[in-house]
Amino acid sequence: MKRTLSVLLCIALLLTVLPSRAEAVAETLTDSYTAGEGSFALTEAARLFLIAEETPSEEILQMLRLICAEFAAAGKPTLSPLPIVWGEAQYAQETDLILVLTEDFEKEAYSVSITARQVLISASGAAGLLYGARMVLKTLIAEGGTSLPSCTYAFTPDTKERVLMLDCARKYWSVAWIKNLLHEMSWLGYNALELHLTDDQGIRSNIWSDGADCNGNDFGFLIGYDSNWNTDYPDPNAEQSYSADDLRQIVSYAKQLHIEIIPGCDVPSHCDVMTSRYADYVAAHPDFTFRYNEITYFADGMEQDGARIPYGDNADFFSIRAESTRATVDVTNPVARAFALAVVQGYADFFRKLGCTKINIGFDELNVSDGDGWGDYAQAHINGGRTRWDTAADFANETAKLLKEIGYTSVRAFNDVLCSDNVHIPLRQEIELCVWNPDGSEPVGQWLASGRVLHNCLQNYCYYVLRTGGSGDARDAENYWWSFHHATPRDIYNEWTPGRLYPYDRDGTSLEKSEIGSGYFLIWGDFGGWRTEREVWDGDENGLYNLIDRMWSNSAKMLDWELNERCSFENFCRIRDGIRLFPGYTDCTEEPVMPDTPEPVRLPAADHGALWQLLQNNRRSDPDGVYVPEQFRAFEQAYQAAWAVNENFFATQEEVDAAAAALQAAIDGLHFRDARVVVPIRTETETVSAILSDGFFGHFFIEDLPDGEIVRIDGSAAAAGGLLIGIAPEETAVAVVLKDN
Repeated sequence: MKRTLSVLLCIALLLTVLPSRAEAVAETLTDSYTAGEGSFALTEAARLFLIAEETPSEEILQMLRLICAEFAAAGKPTLSPLPIVWGEAQYAQETDLILVLTEDFEKEAYSVSITARQVLISASGAAGLLYGARMVLKTLIAEGGTSLPSCTYAFTPDTKERVLMLDCARKYWSVAWIKNLLHEMSWLGYNALELHLTDDQGIRSNIWSDGADCNGNDFGFLIGYDSNWNTDYPDPNAEQSYSADDLRQIVSYAKQLHIEIIPGCDVPSHCDVMTSRYADYVAAHPDFTFRYNEITYFADGMEQDGARIPYGDNADFFSIRAESTRATVDVTNPVARAFALAVVQGYADFFRKLGCTKINIGFDELNVSDGDGWGDYAQAHINGGRTRWDTAADFANETAKLLKEIGYTSVRAFNDVLCSDNVHIPLRQEIELCVWNPDGSEPVGQWLASGRVLHNCLQNYCYYVLRTGGSGDARDAENYWWSFHHATPRDIYNEWTPGRLYPYDRDGTSLEKSEIGSGYFLIWGDFGGWRTEREVWDGDENGLYNLIDRMWSNSAKMLDWELNERCSFENFCRIRDGIRLFPGYTDCTEEPVMPDTPEPVRLPAADHGALWQLLQNNRRSDPDGVYVPEQFRAFEQAYQAAWAVNENFFATQEEVDAAAAALQAAIDGLHFRDARVVVPIRTETETVSAILSDGFFGHFFIEDLPDGEIVRIDGSAAAAGGLLIGIAPEETAVAVVLKDN
């Protein structure tokens, strides 16, 4: 349990009464919460203030811009963005929202302390500060005003990686819709979007729109959509695809929201459109060639040492598919194998250059028969290989090795093929398993014990599928096909956690939080035309099968595995509905409307060192009127103006330098009046004002002088016996001994 519940809270939850006070949002959705006294009023005088002695990283600055934009979009405190400033703690004001980086937190964890005087958000990195500031904003939105109850709370996500997968191969989603999805994901706490780039019915991500890929290949002919078996609900946007610039835009937008992109290229299964378009293109272009691993391949062979070598009599000139199915690339065919690897490498290189470090290679639902020769290939070419599943695992190993060399640190695949008991060869350790369909024969526990990373993609609770017809309607609670009926907001919330890799109706040991690589929510576009983008987002005319409520339940349980144990689903829904959509959302088909934000400013914005020293060293007054009056008034004005500039933390370097120059000029322009002051010798010590003939002015002590040691110096000042000795000018030759006070 994440916290100890009080008796009163238990009673409140049993009665399913949601507290009406605003702190219920933070109190429910954080790990620990302590109420305070009073409240903090967020006013227009507030600033987003980051405590920092050195220039923050661009990631931190971007996070500050995002927070600023979301507060303004929500009208907190107004629609005008707050100033964004950073500097040492001494420059913070009581009205500020203060953010501080400290090493005392895990990644993405945060704490918030709210008193009547300030709001302090602490975390170890940009993501933690973002989540902490968002919890403050969500409280303000739920409360409906600009007042925050005094309290302290803290939170650490239970699942480190929280992934949403989007099938953008079989259904085309507009870039605007994807941007809304990304922002909503970030608002809900997801930190990764997996783009499912290839599938049986479509390949839409045209990285070749810019030209050849890393191998010099242009596989743009693969881009397109084929309704194939989905003839009732084909995607109405069949001709739409994503250019390389579109994909870069999506990755860049995701990065601003602290979401990483995971590309997914599903091979050798789910490749119907790939094998079909390859056959069509090669038939029309018999001279077609491609490059992989520094080898040139033809449709019927390869080039080695300048010679063209056929690869065997079993080859179909036009085909890279397995004989028994259109959907599977025949990896026993060296040209087909190289082509599939070249496609994967092209995508992997493109996204790696955009900063991606994780990738999904699919490998689910392999559809080959014994007659395809995969078992024979395994026995002939793979050490320890016996079955067609060994051939698949061998290809997965080769793919993973390639991707690791490109720089991917996480190579994941679906579990159903590679976890089969019919796999007899070792699987490379860097291959992680996305567990979507476990059954009694799959050694999930064995993989876990070996240290392999597991991801929870359980179809029973983590799938949102556009599918109806012979398999039933995915919206129907009675539809048991793929157990869709359990992926309701209520069942996800009450029955699932990332540690539960088994369906609700099967015994299985829940895993520890440290044992799970990530949790998933997967959006499959099987019947691309069955639902519009808006119907997916909001549900149909009756609100059925909407995506957002399911995402809320999934993300909430990934963040906090025990949330349903202390908050009923009804209470959760009340909280959810008050803060359901991110600030700036207008329509799922229109790009989010976020206000422009001011650039972050350092406090002080310029180097005040020289000006400060000038002010400190020239504090002057003129009670005896010894300076020329006009010159002293000019000095006073320049001093006051320079002081005002020094107090302005937003003053530019040009303004600071100009103030220092003006003050120095006023100092240089000071001259004494012609009046003379004669200081008589006294026997007692007293403080007097004196003008020495060298122009030195100050307060001094007159010291006792021993008889016979009167020193006369005409028109100058000098040191004698460790004392400053001066004489009043003009004819009067009265010796004076002066010592600096």
